[in-house]
Amino acid sequence: MTVLNRRTAHPVKLLVWIGACLTSLLTGLDAAASSSSSTVQVQASSLVKLEDFFRRPEFSEAVLSPNGRYLATLSSINQRLNLVVVDLDTRQASVLTRYDNIDLGRLRWAGNDRILYSAVQINAPSGQDAPRSGGLFVIKRDGSEGRQLARTVSQLVKNETGGFLAMQPLRPVPGAPDEMIVSAVVANDDSFDLYRINLSTGRHRLLTAGRPADRIGSWILDSKGVPRVALAGGAGRSTQRIVYYRRDADSAWQEIARFDETRAPAFVPLAFDSDDEHLYVASNEGRANMAIYRYNPQQRAMVEMVAQHPQYDLGASPQGGALNSLLFDPQSNALAGLRIDADRPQVLWLDESMAKVQASVDATWPDRFNVLSGSRLSSRVLISSYSDTLPGRLYLYDRQTQKLEEIGASRPWLEGQLAQVRPFRLKTRDGLEIPSYVVLPRDHRPGQRLPTVVHIHGGPFARDVVQGGRYGPSFGVREAQVLASRGYAVVLPNFRITPELGSQIYYAGFGTYGQQMSDDHEDAAAWAIDQGFADPRRICISGASYGGYAALQALTRPSNPFACAIAGLPVTDLKFQRERADYAFSPAAVEYWRKVQGVADFDDPKVRQQSPLFQAERIKAPVFMYVGELDSRTPPAQAKRMADALAAAGNPVKDYFVGRGEGHGFGVQAVNVELYSRILKFLEDALAER
Repeated sequence: MTVLNRRTAHPVKLLVWIGACLTSLLTGLDAAASSSSSTVQVQASSLVKLEDFFRRPEFSEAVLSPNGRYLATLSSINQRLNLVVVDLDTRQASVLTRYDNIDLGRLRWAGNDRILYSAVQINAPSGQDAPRSGGLFVIKRDGSEGRQLARTVSQLVKNETGGFLAMQPLRPVPGAPDEMIVSAVVANDDSFDLYRINLSTGRHRLLTAGRPADRIGSWILDSKGVPRVALAGGAGRSTQRIVYYRRDADSAWQEIARFDETRAPAFVPLAFDSDDEHLYVASNEGRANMAIYRYNPQQRAMVEMVAQHPQYDLGASPQGGALNSLLFDPQSNALAGLRIDADRPQVLWLDESMAKVQASVDATWPDRFNVLSGSRLSSRVLISSYSDTLPGRLYLYDRQTQKLEEIGASRPWLEGQLAQVRPFRLKTRDGLEIPSYVVLPRDHRPGQRLPTVVHIHGGPFARDVVQGGRYGPSFGVREAQVLASRGYAVVLPNFRITPELGSQIYYAGFGTYGQQMSDDHEDAAAWAIDQGFADPRRICISGASYGGYAALQALTRPSNPFACAIAGLPVTDLKFQRERADYAFSPAAVEYWRKVQGVADFDDPKVRQQSPLFQAERIKAPVFMYVGELDSRTPPAQAKRMADALAAAGNPVKDYFVGRGEGHGFGVQAVNVELYSRILKFLEDALAER
């Protein structure tokens, strides 16, 4: 196969297809959606407007039908992301929805004739009383038989009885094109159950009657659609996960494994092998990280290792969350490849035809991550191509004609404007080596010392990643791009307890909250100084949620190297947080946090010592704080108390920003622009040259 060559390809913009085929239907299109992305002129030397970092994409989420003939995508229509379907044989395009109050997301084909989608909110408040997001909808590709299958968040708030509280499509029913197997929660139950739902009528029937336990979070189906594995949480305060298995639909359930989220070894079921006898599982037993194995559930024995990585977890995190490492063919459901979310994502294809396309595309764009999707039974392959400096472009490749067509760019106004996100290994003072990132301004010169921000990610069970396409980069990478565009260096350290980076790093975090975990943040600042780009007198620490806590906690420590702190959505009183947060109703969640903090209970004096609220007199550096008005994850009352305590200690916050209507993270473009305008002003004052 020849290497793809952009000069000989035939680019066809999706928005041009729409304009040529359906002019009469597009009178409501935004200016951004009614023009080809190729008309956007980017001046590399221009300063990116803050608004541009938070703009709705021109389009997103292109998904091929299983037979490869139809392309479903989301395009900006009525200033919202709406559903468009293109017949790739005829190049006829149809606008299927014209919502003006919600955006659409999470597209999925149900066979070749129907598309499933959910409601999402872009440029809308994130607070719990505001969103119209969620739910599950279905529509035929000709625009007929539109139906709502599950209600949105606001609909559930208005009527809490009956219906589905959550619904996730899993798999079409073999031999029944009008039906889908879905995972759903009904009313206020604590388990997901499986249902067989008719997409034409909405009627459904339960598939998991007689389930083996309550608190089931995920199910695994065999090739016939029979639920045969369930992963459940333990009862009460337990942090254990329990794996149940049955040989077939008529056999009794039996427990085959259990593990604790807070200590090794972990054992996470992923999928059935094509023989319906063996399972793919992820485990770190006797290892430093999670690897993927074939497992015999009848004999309760590992058969062989399928994949491993020297650093990163594969298959699942030690907490039990699946990582989508296994790639299956959408038509045959056979294992087709492996995805590894390393420093930058990697894909290893087992399917020879997809491997050839991947190699050819990667040779064409070696500096990008090129995500392939499509069936080996179809000649068409969809390519999502992105990198740290390219927000995302979509292409269509035909294996028969070897033609590559460009569909369009998601955020063309940012192309040529973004800084490189470079990986490095953060070596901690006690010997861990943790994959992390650094972002320098595009015009940075070697040896030039810059004002620097160390951004601490949230969670703390999250992870900073270079990730493009549908979801864009992590919050830390997005903030880093904003600050780098204004001349700041930004360090994005992952740290102990960060998942997916190897079990040693994850388990090392328990009992280190506010202690060695904070040492890691200081070590990131020391690394930046040693590398020669950070001005040691002008380093600020920033973050939101756990990151907001970490920023304040850093300033209370005698070893503090930071000249200022930006504390967003912060935890300031650890006991208050465990009693008032939205997870406080869950004994298991509270118990998990107790183990994270390494205390017998939350009355332990150590909890108060690790709470910045009670150490305000130690904080001498300038502080900026921001909160979401309707944040139920980190209730803003504790941030207000922190601000009052700093004022009483003689160091009032320099600025205190409230995102009106916002929750745990800001969704409105104007709110984000105002927030970062004020953050930049704060940094300018706090890190002025000395």
